[in-house]
Amino acid sequence: MSIAHLSPSPISAASRAGDPTRKRLIDLVAHLDSSRMDSAEALLSGLLAHQQAGTRALTETEVSALARFGVSEDALRRPDALEATTQGLMADQSLAARSATVAEAADMLGVTPARVRQRCAAGTLLAQRRSDGWHLPRFQFPEDRELPGWASVALVIPRGTPLLFAERVLTSPAPALLSDGEELAPFEWLAQGGDPQVAATAVDDALHRLP
Repeated sequence: MSIAHLSPSPISAASRAGDPTRKRLIDLVAHLDSSRMDSAEALLSGLLAHQQAGTRALTETEVSALARFGVSEDALRRPDALEATTQGLMADQSLAARSATVAEAADMLGVTPARVRQRCAAGTLLAQRRSDGWHLPRFQFPEDRELPGWASVALVIPRGTPLLFAERVLTSPAPALLSDGEELAPFEWLAQGGDPQVAATAVDDALHRLP
């Protein structure tokens, strides 16, 4: 949600003019580097959405993912949850910042940019669509390469899944991925030549497992 699309605040102009905290915030925004404006808008939008509509600023996928971490919608509506949700948003934005452009991903994979865009659209690569095109989280390319069978696993990760949650699932040991009696993370399983479909099933189960 963009700040520009929010309904006008009920706070009067006189109240706004006399609020020193509001003045300081406006001054900070006015001096913010242009490269940081998108992040600032996202955080402010999240704060306003939390204030106006509880968890309505979150997608169904995000609410579901938070629930699997034991965070309920009621808990998110509590005033003391605001710092935690803001920290979560900042963590996800940090992961998003560590992403590759289509050109960079094409160079890593040894394919054309057009092929990378096709795979982003098909869901065989994790990617976020932004105003300047697709951006691909780098954590899906350990050591700047694609793991064997990654396309099959990427397909089971719903679009819109929080990046922090996706990375945690992919790097955490899964009971179904056993090798010599040891539980492996999906990334480890793929790196060792494990069956991609088995890894995909394990990831799908982790993404949809109830608390």
